Parts: sequence; structure tokens; C-alpha cells
Amino acid sequence: MTIGWTAIVVALLAVIYVVLVFKVLSLARGSWSGVNWLADPMVLVLRIRVVTERSQSFLLRQRLALAQLNGGTCSRERLLRFAGESLGIAYVVLLASGLLAIAAGNGSLVVLGGIVACCVPFLRARELRHRVAMRRQRIVMELPELLGKLLLIVNAGDNVLRALTRCAEQQPTGVNPLYDELKSALAAMKRGESMATALEEMGRRCAVPEVKLFASTLLINARRGGEAFVPALKELTRQMWDKRKAAVRTMGEQASSKLVFPLSFIFLCIMVLVGAPTVLMF
Repeated sequence: MTIGWTAIVVALLAVIYVVLVFKVLSLARGSWSGVNWLADPMVLVLRIRVVTERSQSFLLRQRLALAQLNGGTCSRERLLRFAGESLGIAYVVLLASGLLAIAAGNGSLVVLGGIVACCVPFLRARELRHRVAMRRQRIVMELPELLGKLLLIVNAGDNVLRALTRCAEQQPTGVNPLYDELKSALAAMKRGESMATALEEMGRRCAVPEVKLFASTLLINARRGGEAFVPALKELTRQMWDKRKAAVRTMGEQASSKLVFPLSFIFLCIMVLVGAPTVLMF
């Protein structure tokens, strides 16, 4: 691409962005506070009917991931803001690459910037999926600890609800999503919801099969009561510890596989350093 065409593309991108910014300000009645300059202009584009229909399948996956990270729900505004931030970053990357191409006198930098800009939404989606996977992993790793504490408190003579409350109170908010969801379930019980509804909602928000199994086992055996509850809780604790061991083993295998390339590169460098003097002697 020549510098002339690059300048035209950059000017067109800048004009479109300025028009979108003025539209955002008109909707905000001239108020600059609370305006996200990356997301809000792109949100206007996403609200266009044709764009919404074309991006619906891609945004649906992001909505499910955002719902898992935000208590099981994701409003349309939250989804549009996330997608708008992704498009805004891509737009800024494309615009910056155009300005850099004009300054360097190399129009091919715009093509490179366009490739990078196209990758930005997919990288953001990948980051979101990684956050969801890490959240699930943290819940699975912490669940055996919660079951162990619950078993000790129940054996000491407390009922299930009081034991859950004591387990939740021992952990500050934000340490682990499992305890955050447990506190939300206990707060729902205090508002008048039944224990079954609150625990089922907790399992849905966590979106982890192990938590759903925990909630089901807790409800079934809590209704029965008696001597069957403690053995069932012990069996569930044993199963969760086995799952935690399997998760730790998988994490160790993934860590060792990630070290293969760096170790291979270091070995190659050592071979070059050792063999280079010998080769240079001939």
C-alpha cells in the first residue's frame, strides 16, 4: 500500500472515530464523565441491527463466559461493553499502525496492523475463557478444604446450616469464588429462600459439576439426617480429594510440557557454544 492510500485510510478512520465520539457525547448530553473512549463508540456500532445479527453467535459465547464470572448473569450492556472494548482496542491498533506507517514511509505496516487488529477480539475471547477455566480450577481445588471443615464442624455437633455459616465466615470476601458463592447462598437463605433453592442456585452460578454434586449430596442427606449424613459427607470429601489430586497431576504435566521448548532452546544454545570453537578451528 502506498503512502497516499495509507494517509487516506488513516484520515477516514480518524473521521469515523470522531463522528462516533460526538454521537456518544450527544447521547450523554455533553457530559464527559463516565464515557469510555474505547468501548462506547464501538458499542454504538454494535447496536446497529445488521452488526448485531452478524456477531450474535460470537457474542453468545462471550456472554456465557461473562455470566460465569459475574454470578451467573450477564446483562446485554455488560456484553456490549466487553465487545466494545475489544473492538476499540483493535481500532486503536489499526489507527496507530497507520500513523506509524506514514511516519516511517512504509505502507505495508498498515497491513501488519490490520492483521494484529483482527487478532485482538479473538485474543480477548481467549483471555476470557482462560479466566473462566482458572475460576473453575480454583473452585475445584478449594472444595475439598471446605468439605473437610464442614465435616469437622458437623462432627462437633453443629447442624448443616450453622456449619456452612462458620465455614463462610472464616474466609474474607474475594479470596476464592467458592466462598463468595457460598456467602451469596447463605444471604439468600436469610432473606427467606429455602436451603434447596439457595444451594441449587449456588451450583448453577459456580457452573462446576463438583459443586452441583456437593449441593445435591448435602440436600439429600441433610433431609434424612441421622447417622447417614456423616458417612455420606466423608465419602464426598474423599471423592473431592481424588479430583483435586487429579487436577494437581494435570497441572504438573502441563507445566512440564511448557518447559520442553525453553529447555530445548537452552540445549541448542549450549551445543552451539560448545561446538562453535571446534568448527572455527577447521
